Amino acid sequence: MAALRTLFKRTASQNSNQLSAISINTDSTSDSSTNEHLNNPNNENYSSTSTLGVLTITNDDSLRRPLLRIHSRQPKRNIFSCFINNNSTLMDSPEEQVLDENICLIDKTLPKELLLRILSHLDYKSLCRCAQVSKYWNALALDGSNWQSINLKSYQRDVDGMVLENLSRQCGSFLKRLNIENCKYITDHNMRTLANNCPNLEQLIVKHCTKLSNSTLYHLSKHCPYLKYINIASCHHIDDQGIKMISSSCSDLEWCDISWCMSITENGIRNLAESCPKLQVFKAEGCTHMTNKAAKELAMNCPNLSVLDLNRCSSLTDDGLTILAERCISLETLIIANCRNLTDETLKALGTYSHQLKKLDSTLCSQFTDVGFLAMAQGCHLLQRLDLEDCTAITDETLKHLADNCPQLQILTLSRCEQITDEGIRYLSSSVSAQENLRVLELDNCPTITDVSIDRLLACQNLRRLDIFDCQQISKNAVKKIQTHFPDLNIHAYFAPRTPTQANRRTRSCPFCCCTLCPACAPSCCTIA
Repeated sequence: MAALRTLFKRTASQNSNQLSAISINTDSTSDSSTNEHLNNPNNENYSSTSTLGVLTITNDDSLRRPLLRIHSRQPKRNIFSCFINNNSTLMDSPEEQVLDENICLIDKTLPKELLLRILSHLDYKSLCRCAQVSKYWNALALDGSNWQSINLKSYQRDVDGMVLENLSRQCGSFLKRLNIENCKYITDHNMRTLANNCPNLEQLIVKHCTKLSNSTLYHLSKHCPYLKYINIASCHHIDDQGIKMISSSCSDLEWCDISWCMSITENGIRNLAESCPKLQVFKAEGCTHMTNKAAKELAMNCPNLSVLDLNRCSSLTDDGLTILAERCISLETLIIANCRNLTDETLKALGTYSHQLKKLDSTLCSQFTDVGFLAMAQGCHLLQRLDLEDCTAITDETLKHLADNCPQLQILTLSRCEQITDEGIRYLSSSVSAQENLRVLELDNCPTITDVSIDRLLACQNLRRLDIFDCQQISKNAVKKIQTHFPDLNIHAYFAPRTPTQANRRTRSCPFCCCTLCPACAPSCCTIA
């Protein structure tokens, strides 16, 4: 396979070079000047050619004419131009036939299936370039089998409606996974064409495609029954009606993200939960209509939920979270950041029912206390990541509970937990589990943390990242010590510059006198401290 890849790359380079050569003027009157430019390494506009860049006129003629003329500055092209006009970049001249017959042996030697296998290892940009070599390579590069999974997020500026429509026609039923996040030129009409051409679509990400509306979900529901994964985050024109259409036809949905879809209410979430019992991942960040009633519908109809993102769902209270924890016992990831109405009752419910919990984000849940985290830690022994940023009511007792009950904890965020002291870090670092597993510790804005804590952390052998921004009692010497002990440790710290004292202030001369900075050269009456 390695030898085939090498042969393939050489042939691709050879064909591309000869393709560029067709538009070159081969008039014999310019041969000498052209050769001079090509062979001059100091010329900015041309580069030297290899033996692939020349063409023999006859068997008896020793004159070899250079065909490559590569300018140092070429205009930027849309890499998806092959999907804008499939015939504009292909050679139709007799020279193409000559090149194909005499040089492109790989096209004749290797079977089509093997060539497609080789092309399947190329990225989108390389495939689009191969599509511009010849008609045969165009058919190979744009074969649907090479485009089963497409991620166009990085090419959002190059992807418009025409590109998406032609791409869907070319891929057809082969296309299963498509990501067009942030492709803001895509409209409902383009998505209709996509749905018609790609009936086997299983995963679709249209996050931040702000022109899409319920019409897109309607066509997906009619033509893409195998859809299991959909991300419509920040598609503000989609509301409950669109959710009802997609959920009723695509009952196998397992992954759904409706974050920041402010028009979706608890009625839409109820329709989704009732129609899609296989739902495992549900994200509703910023959805203010995610209420306790909606949470109850999810809990009663989707018991297989493993990931739940309820960040900024400010309407939720302990009642909604309690029933979710009770019914969704497979929950592994729970994000309840900025849900300020939650209390320790939520943490107690998690400790009682959510024994599979591995990640908990409780940022800005200011009503959580040590009592709640004790109950949670005693039941969630698989916890690997915990974010307690701005949980200002917790103390060192919480760290003691975590050290005793959560042996797999790897990432811990304690930013702006102002009651955490060196004693809490001592509890944490003295546990065998933290010494072996702790990898990331964030202590930003913990004003009572001192160099003692840094010394304690030397016991955590696998620590890879330490955040100590605005920990004013930590000295540079302590930071240098732990950095020396762990050379691969990433330390994020900031030390404010010292305020200059009266003794080390530099004197300067009076602006009305001589322009000198030496106090000895200026009269004492004119020297300003």
